[in-house]
Amino acid sequence: MTPAQDHLDLLRRLWDAEFRASQQRLVDERQRLTLAQRVERGLALRDLAVDDTDAASGDRTLLWLSPRADAASAIEGLRVRNGSPVRLWWDDPDGPDAIRGTVARRQTNRLGVMVDGDVPDRIWAGEFHLDRDDPHETYNRGRTALRRFGDATASPDAVPSRRFVDVLLGAQSPELRSRGGLSTCRDAELNEAQRCAVDLALRTLDVALVHGPPGTGKTRTLVEIIRQCSARGESVLATAASNTAVDNLAERLVETGLDVVRVGHPARVAPAVEARSLDLLLEATAEYKLARKWLEEAARIRRKTDNKSDRGTIGRQDRRDAYREARALSADARRQIRAAQERILARADVICATAAGSDARVLGNTEFDVVVLDEATQATTPVALVALGRANRAILAGDHHQLPPTVIDEKSARDGLGTSLFERLAHRVPEMVQMLEVQHRMHAVLMTYPSDSKYDGRLIAAEHVAARTLQADPDDARPGPLVFVDSAGAGWDELRTEDDPSTQNPEQAGRTCAEVHRLLGRGVAPGDIGVITPYSAHARLLRRLLRDQVDAGLEVGSIDGFQGREKEAIVLDLVRSNPDGDIGFLRDTRRMNVALTRAKSFLLVIGDSATIGAHPYYAGFLDYVEAYGTWLTAWDDV
Repeated sequence: MTPAQDHLDLLRRLWDAEFRASQQRLVDERQRLTLAQRVERGLALRDLAVDDTDAASGDRTLLWLSPRADAASAIEGLRVRNGSPVRLWWDDPDGPDAIRGTVARRQTNRLGVMVDGDVPDRIWAGEFHLDRDDPHETYNRGRTALRRFGDATASPDAVPSRRFVDVLLGAQSPELRSRGGLSTCRDAELNEAQRCAVDLALRTLDVALVHGPPGTGKTRTLVEIIRQCSARGESVLATAASNTAVDNLAERLVETGLDVVRVGHPARVAPAVEARSLDLLLEATAEYKLARKWLEEAARIRRKTDNKSDRGTIGRQDRRDAYREARALSADARRQIRAAQERILARADVICATAAGSDARVLGNTEFDVVVLDEATQATTPVALVALGRANRAILAGDHHQLPPTVIDEKSARDGLGTSLFERLAHRVPEMVQMLEVQHRMHAVLMTYPSDSKYDGRLIAAEHVAARTLQADPDDARPGPLVFVDSAGAGWDELRTEDDPSTQNPEQAGRTCAEVHRLLGRGVAPGDIGVITPYSAHARLLRRLLRDQVDAGLEVGSIDGFQGREKEAIVLDLVRSNPDGDIGFLRDTRRMNVALTRAKSFLLVIGDSATIGAHPYYAGFLDYVEAYGTWLTAWDDV
């Protein structure tokens, strides 16, 4: 076998192991924990009722689900995002009567779940439950992509071609055109590094990487790349690892005037781009409206025929003829819809979908001139290949110094599944990487340690953010943008229950809440504050303690959930405090890099210097705080 085939064979084994681990984790979770425990940990909801329903395209129904009044806060702590698969059940979450659905919308006291087709009548009586489900469809699409790349032929015209496969998987080096790069920017405000990234993307024959550290305008750069490609008459598939990133990119592309079509399950499409979703564009066509009439007529014929059959008033031949007419109407309707769908997709300048969703049936065997993959560092290689299999040229964007792909099976992660395709390429062909250097988010003091520790000191604070200050009443005890509250010696020990692997620190949580109240007392709006922590158990505790503030707009979440987000003020609670210096998965400093780069004007970190300080990265951070920030102790005023 060739080196590329060897690597694909390894990925297949790792991907299968990851699928088994994902399924087993949820089964074990449901067997190990009671329903009440799963609810308490944000893994499930109980005693739900249908509060309302909305019509949805594609034979789907949106169910608005509400828990009992005394359990309304459970919605806030539910650890699922829009687009997450879930199952609704009565007696057994793994039983045959469980209904698969997709989280579509979240509100303070209710959850919108999209289901396909009809739902059983018993659902209207309520008293059912919800659990997380495994993303089986994503795994299936990853398997298909690995098989497709393994079957790639030597033909230069094939998609994916053997050359493209070899470039992506390390058997050949990518190439650049000597000309055909950027001439005139459509976005006149791009800085030099962003322009260089656009030029590299336009000149590559195979693959180019846009390395976008926090706040450096990665999305803006990708929009310019896509606009330039479209202007050259190239077809573009714009993708990302998450629905949120795809919708953000799609929204920005729509603003430029490009004809954008967002492909994907309606439950996973944000309201801001819903009007550009394939489903809604299709519903607006005359063909679709006519097709619906034909389908309604076919249903009417079937009902009428069934009624006559029940009464014995129709002959066998007439019944056959009636069913034949109904089938013909249904077939004609489907042909109408397919034709309208193909026209919508054919005239689009850009098709937008998640990486996994790029294998959607509606796209058939469509090939593109270029695939743009955002959040490439958060996509496992099989998922990235789902999208990349539709072209022989790719632009990958991300930051391998932030969170890596989520991999459940630890051995698969160690053996290579936890390393993204972007990261492999960045190390192997650094000449095909353009890093963006001017950041537009953080005060210069907040930027400098992440820049020095992760980006070789190359980040530059844009002039308009370099000295940005928190718009609030002054606080003489916390005068600057960076504050560290040291809990060493306070006796605020972390704890972990026997049946919960996540860690919390109740006494330190109390100090975190006090710091939040202090910020609010200075006049900072709740919606401008984010409270983040590395551990889900601690996040749940903080949400309970800050419930009133959360209701007013304060956000409390995990570090992972805040990647790609920003707030004027961030309070970061590190949780860990023990005599052994054990910092758990904080050893992966990419997680801390995300945490330190979410604040725009003010960052307050609460942690035990004795616990974290033995690690070189955290020791460096503490030295930086001593030199440029404010160091407080647990005994200082709040």
